[in-house]
Amino acid sequence: MATIEKTIVINATTDEIDKYAIDASTYPQWFAGVDEAAPDETFPEVGGKVAIKYKSTGMTLDMTMESISIEHGDHLTIKMDGMISGTQSWKYSPAEGGTLVTCTFDYEMAGGGLGKIADKLVAERMNKQNLEKSLESLKQIVEG
Repeated sequence: MATIEKTIVINATTDEIDKYAIDASTYPQWFAGVDEAAPDETFPEVGGKVAIKYKSTGMTLDMTMESISIEHGDHLTIKMDGMISGTQSWKYSPAEGGTLVTCTFDYEMAGGGLGKIADKLVAERMNKQNLEKSLESLKQIVEG
């Protein structure tokens, strides 16, 4: 299983960040690689789901994300299923100048051994870049 973790300080409150970070309908605006996001009426609350189309390594991957833990203003943990499975965790901490946002992906590519090889050769690097771009885009949108 691969783990990617990135952090960024956003000069905003957790409520201001959440207007985008937990509103899945905004993901295509700032989340690099996400072409489509269709949340159900429950997301981001526990049990709520989002159908995602995510581009990585030139392929479009269909995924379902389900909220498994949320405490508004503190954290959100999402279970991912599909071509990529695992968890995505968002954590907020106070920081000078705003809020420290930490995003951690623990994931596995489908395809067994071949999926692991493809991840190490190409996908992991792209996923790291996409997460970094996503946090920068989220910062720009929130800070306006």
